[in-house]
Amino acid sequence: MFHDKKDKNYQKMKTEITDYPTAKKVLKRIYRKVGVDFYCGCRFDDDEELAGRFRIDTSCGLSARTASPRAFLIEWEHIVPAYSFGKDRECWTRKDCEFAGKKIRGRKCCERTDSDFKLIEADLHNLVPVPGEINNDRAHYFFGEIEGEKRDYGTCDFEVDFKNQIAEPREEIRGDIARIFFYMEKQWNIAIPFDKRTLYEKWNKLDPPSTFEIRKNDLIEKSQGRRNPFID
Repeated sequence: MFHDKKDKNYQKMKTEITDYPTAKKVLKRIYRKVGVDFYCGCRFDDDEELAGRFRIDTSCGLSARTASPRAFLIEWEHIVPAYSFGKDRECWTRKDCEFAGKKIRGRKCCERTDSDFKLIEADLHNLVPVPGEINNDRAHYFFGEIEGEKRDYGTCDFEVDFKNQIAEPREEIRGDIARIFFYMEKQWNIAIPFDKRTLYEKWNKLDPPSTFEIRKNDLIEKSQGRRNPFID
């Protein structure tokens, strides 16, 4: 369960969130007691060997598609990918970007040189805990529906069509995903692709906000000062 709003630890959580590393620290505090990943619904807890990391309890039926060491570690996924709000920014395509004497490109350049990009990247409403391998496989693909139920991650109901660059989430979180896209469009002017809008509107209706999603929205508002109005 989430912290109660009167909890002293909860009151200490409010932080100025201006970059992705700070966002991850806040999210770890938010989810530490919740302990359930977004894509598969698997429980996770502190990793016994890697300080500051969460590891998934694979008794939920999650399995690895590859031998990736990221497979059962929690990572913080941007539902609206950084590529979507970064690729058209000057920092993303700069060829002369440097930091600490090293040339950097794309997202790394934007994180070091573009304060607006950093704010968007750090928005808590757009970040969720997911298995690292699935985070990697999903890449910057948009969400959609895929024919068939090919399961590459054990019993986890998440499919990736690499050829057509589509990721299909389980039905229980499709509305959550739609409302995140609506929020990011309203807050940061990140347009939803024309061919996805009708689908996401359908998902929004079929999967209304759960108690969990509503409470998370309240907590994020307390943490960063903005709520997702599409959850109300």
